[in-house]
Amino acid sequence: MGGLAGLPGLTAVSDQLAARITVLQAEQARRDAGMEVRGPAWKNLVFTGGPGTGKSRAAAAAARGYRDLGLLPLGHMAEVAAADLVDPKPGEAARLVGEAAWLVPGGVLMITDAHAWYDLPDHGRQMLRCLYQLLTQIRDRVREDLLVILAGQVYPLGELLRASPALAARFPVVIDFPGYTADELAAIFATLAEEAGFTLTPAAARKAATVLGQAESRHRSGNARLAVRLLDQATSGQARRITALPAPDLATLSAISPADIPGHIHLDEPVTDDERPGQYL
Repeated sequence: MGGLAGLPGLTAVSDQLAARITVLQAEQARRDAGMEVRGPAWKNLVFTGGPGTGKSRAAAAAARGYRDLGLLPLGHMAEVAAADLVDPKPGEAARLVGEAAWLVPGGVLMITDAHAWYDLPDHGRQMLRCLYQLLTQIRDRVREDLLVILAGQVYPLGELLRASPALAARFPVVIDFPGYTADELAAIFATLAEEAGFTLTPAAARKAATVLGQAESRHRSGNARLAVRLLDQATSGQARRITALPAPDLATLSAISPADIPGHIHLDEPVTDDERPGQYL
């Protein structure tokens, strides 16, 4: 669905998104045929999983898929950190939530690190009320023009929704992003390199797989940002190599060789959830 099915590690996510869209598409067909839809299904989703597990890429694919089927007027997608919507004053929090929704009229708003609301003094009750009010206002317009995705860690996000059954009912689908295996990280590295216009030599692909396997065995995060960091470092190495050549041909300009790939991923800082959003991240 929306380009996800062929991507390493995201086939199950694609299947779940496609199943939800099928329900909404059937509902739209009944509406187009003149039938009254008395209890329209909610479009909203919950994505659970750690950083770098594909939530942003899936959200962008959902935005395109909903748009292409006429379920949303536009296919824009914006990410807003949950912490940026918090304010001690209820009126201010509601204003911030409303302003975030206006970023993507007719599109998708993904609230990242939504689990952080659970650590607030009131365990996020005020923020949940603000979000409930927003969704109520949208439904009252008759034309529903916003899809909200709550993204975060599975346990605290689940506790938040259990504390607000009325809001949870408006997020009928929870999709888990379990993270990637070492083999999937190697496939992601190859996919991202191809998307960036590079060609991996067979030896470079094997070296990348080895380096990523070693990094994953140390960190056990399933985080695709390991692949992104390695690609950043490989393209930097490739740039240094080809700029030293007198007249490289087109194949040389686009090829990543084993010499371009470092023997290990340089992690000066831990891979964080706000680093390099998008792609698989």
